[in-house]
Amino acid sequence: MQPTGSVLELCQVVADLEPALVHWTGTIGAGPFFVFDVPVLPGQVYRGAPTEVSMKVAFGFSGGLLIELLQQTNAGASVFREMLETGGQGYHHVMLRGPYDANFARLSAKGHAVAFSGQMPSGERFCLFDTQSSDGAFIELMEISPAMEESLSRMHRAHLAWDGVTDPVRELDRLAEFA
Repeated sequence: MQPTGSVLELCQVVADLEPALVHWTGTIGAGPFFVFDVPVLPGQVYRGAPTEVSMKVAFGFSGGLLIELLQQTNAGASVFREMLETGGQGYHHVMLRGPYDANFARLSAKGHAVAFSGQMPSGERFCLFDTQSSDGAFIELMEISPAMEESLSRMHRAHLAWDGVTDPVRELDRLAEFA
């Protein structure tokens, strides 16, 4: 897994998750991907205004890098819809591994503003800083709880054990196989 201070995840926003999964598993060889629906999360804020965003996401590893494929499933205002409407699908953000508050202060001090934020159902905060002027994308921060860390470890173990062919796309409950 990635050390503190490194990129944990690369996210691609897509209009349709299925062709993206075929590309990432079949062409690139990443995976397997674990797919699940994310309901509207508590306290979502988009560029200073409350919003409600639901999505379908898929997570899978390529080597030591977590790949997130994200398809927004409703019309809520968001940085994801913003990208699809202005530039199409593609690279959207990276997530940094490290202390949430310290990274928040560091990115804020560099003049970047939070474009989207909220909380996971279990209370972990997340936000996406708008760094488009620097790199054309966003930087995500998330408080990673021990339960999330365990899920990441299981996904990575699934990646290491994967033959590159069998069951490239799986439901999230299949993570239990990699405890």
